[in-house]
Parts: sequence; structure tokens; C-alpha cells
Amino acid sequence: MLIPALFLAVPMFQSPVPVPPEPPPAVQVAVPRQATASLQLAHAKTVRAAARGASGAARVEALQEAATAYQAVTDHFPGHGVVQAEAAFRRGEIQRALGRTGLARAAFLEAYDAGNGTDYAARGLIEVGHLHRRAAEFDQALAHYRKVREIPGVLLRYSNDSLEWECKALLRVGAFEEAGRVAALWSANAEGPLDVVRAADLEIQALVGMDALDRAEARLAQVQAQLEPFVQEPSKEAEQLRKALERMKAPELLHERRSRQGVGQQVLAR
Repeated sequence: MLIPALFLAVPMFQSPVPVPPEPPPAVQVAVPRQATASLQLAHAKTVRAAARGASGAARVEALQEAATAYQAVTDHFPGHGVVQAEAAFRRGEIQRALGRTGLARAAFLEAYDAGNGTDYAARGLIEVGHLHRRAAEFDQALAHYRKVREIPGVLLRYSNDSLEWECKALLRVGAFEEAGRVAALWSANAEGPLDVVRAADLEIQALVGMDALDRAEARLAQVQAQLEPFVQEPSKEAEQLRKALERMKAPELLHERRSRQGVGQQVLAR
């Protein structure tokens, strides 16, 4: 089946996105050991806070110092569960900001390993998935997003986050049928109306990609009817919902596909 170019931001089969060389890590400076793991983490947060507002070379130097301070939590207090997991996650955020993808990925995976029973396990996996997705390494991205839902007792919020990003990655590679199933699962487990809109938007995009235009139109009408009572309420939440409906990409894609279909039928009729 030909994959409509309209839906693919990248070719289905492609060479990896060129990745620039990562900046070299900073020279490590010994960080004094604090009395407890919690105090060590608090020290790292203080160092990180000092980097806010800095720019240019001063910002890079300050972030490097913060990354070293977070590394010291693991160095001085290995095996301290949630404290180590948070420190590793924060270190991953800093390394990502510095363009050190490899170091960021290692830190996020440490957060997953150390964060058993905490939010950082799921968050670490999702961030690793994002790193792979941005590098167009979609198989690895999908594997990490899916692994989130294997975590015992994972919060619905993170389970749904993993479904959202899994669906987006599937759309990028043209796996529309599977993307539709994942979006429908997210919609069925949505935490609220805003999630319903976002999930339905992806589901309808997948249906359009499959050329299932009648099903796409029916799903769009169903969602609009389902949310109509909420939209009419005089509240801030209703306004947010109206804006979310206006931002949906699927209706425009559906309209464009119907228009192209109509043009094709007119040509055949001549």
C-alpha cells in the first residue's frame, strides 16, 4: 500500500539522522560528601539553582557543575532508591540540555533502574524514548515507550503518556493501523476530556492514513457529540476544551483527503 506523503514527516525507510558529536564532558571536580543522601541531593539542587539566569559559557559551566553535583549523589550514596533516581533524572535533563545524548540516555536509564516504585522509573523510560525518537531511531523509541506500561503499578498519567508518544512514533513511520489501535486504547483510558480530544485526533489521523475516511468522519462526529455538553459550560475548563478541539489536526487532514478524492473521481468521470 502506498503511504500518503501527507502523513509522513520522515520517509518510512531512511538513513539515520546525522548526529553531531557530543560536547566533551567537563573535568570532574570532587564534590564533598554530605551526611545523608537527602542532603547530598539538596546540595545538588542548590548548585543547579545557581545556574538559572546564566547564559553563554557561564551557563554551560554552571550546568556542568550541577551535573557533577547530581552525579555525586550516586557516587556517595549508591542504592538509595528514590533519592538516587531523582538525582539521575535531573542529571539526564542537564546532559540533554548540554547536547550530550549518550550521557543523558545513561542517566535516564539509571533513573529507571534506581526508581523502582517511583515516578522516575516511568519518566526515565519516556525520556529515553524521546531521545531515540528525535534521532529517528523509531524501533528503540517504541520499545521504551511500551516498556513503561510493563512497570507494576505505573500511574495512569505515565501509561497514557507512553501511549500518546507510541502513537505519534507509529504515525511517523506510516504504521497507521497499529497507531489507530494505540490511540483508541489511550482514548478508552483518558483521564479527562482534554485527553479524549488529543487521543481522538491521533486516532482519526490514523484512519485517514488508512484511507478509512468514512470511519474517520464517524469518529470525529462521535467525539464532537460526546464533548458538546462539556464545551457549553461557562468555565475555564470548557474554554480549554474548545481550544483543544480547534487545534485538532485531523479535521483538516480529513478535508484535504476528501478533496483530493473528489478531484480524482472527477478526472475518472471525464
